[in-house]
Amino acid sequence: MTASAVRSAVRATTRAASVATALLLGVSLAEAQTTSGPCTVSPAVVSGADACRKASDLFGFVIPQAGVALAGGNPVLGEGGTMGGWGKRALSVRLTAVDGQLPKSTIPIRVNGSAQSDDFGATRAPVPMPSVDAAIGLFSGIPAGLTNIGGIDVLLGATWMPTVEENTLQLAPAGTSLALGYGVRVGALQESSVVPGISLSVMRRKLPTTSFSYSAQDDTLALRNLSLTADAVRLVVSKRFLLVGLAAGIGRDRIEGVTSLAAAVNETVGTVQQRYAVSLPDLRTKVERNTAFVNASVGVLAARLVAELGWSSEGERILALNQFGGRSANEGYRYGSVGLTVRF
Repeated sequence: MTASAVRSAVRATTRAASVATALLLGVSLAEAQTTSGPCTVSPAVVSGADACRKASDLFGFVIPQAGVALAGGNPVLGEGGTMGGWGKRALSVRLTAVDGQLPKSTIPIRVNGSAQSDDFGATRAPVPMPSVDAAIGLFSGIPAGLTNIGGIDVLLGATWMPTVEENTLQLAPAGTSLALGYGVRVGALQESSVVPGISLSVMRRKLPTTSFSYSAQDDTLALRNLSLTADAVRLVVSKRFLLVGLAAGIGRDRIEGVTSLAAAVNETVGTVQQRYAVSLPDLRTKVERNTAFVNASVGVLAARLVAELGWSSEGERILALNQFGGRSANEGYRYGSVGLTVRF
């Protein structure tokens, strides 16, 4: 391969990665939305509108934060280029957390009249997401001087769902605590002694099936069989300098949550305590967000300790009737990760 051909191939690969990322980052955020199916109540002598609207607003407020923690930043901490061929692997164990805001106030749920606007308030709280991620080399790419272009890795991940409790709110796995993710990474440049690594990756991450509950006095809003997915596209650049490594990237996340509501509301009618069951069989929220992050690592031989700091930008705001202490659904959030990455 001639020098001019190498330069042309590098430019073409880099241009393709740049165009793909630009297109992804340029997609409209108008898809941010929360939708729901019919809201029903039993006995059907009252209205379930308030319970259903509060569940929808709580769902739309919390899910973007959980989605950012699920997506994270770099698909494999500290790694930017591809692995360099068949059989080469990297394994990363990490804890990602969003500097989040969770509802703090106990708000009663009504079953008379229309939905009411209340302020749940918000308290600062981390939203954690532990995971294990792996990159496995499939193709080393085409040799081009001191680097390779067009290398391919397969990406795998396993996310563990911890139980998160904050005041009247609980988020916990409904069954198994693990969910698997998958993706692919294509190299624009393979990292070498003088050339940085550049890659474009696409990965789908999933949260284990989860239960989400909000308790207010003797009332309960329970979101069952909550499914959360995050499709993450990343353009990453990395370079190692002896014991220290640096990486930075940008990307786009598409976060989607699906669940169903089963609420129990207790009301006293005269002197009689009446229990009402409110249901919302299909509640969905979908948001898209841009993200940017930096990694710093230190280590010897094949093992490196890595720290990551990232920012997930504000998406189009989801309209809510209820308030959260001046915070809005789908606003921007900081996130960070710490972990250990090993090549073998």
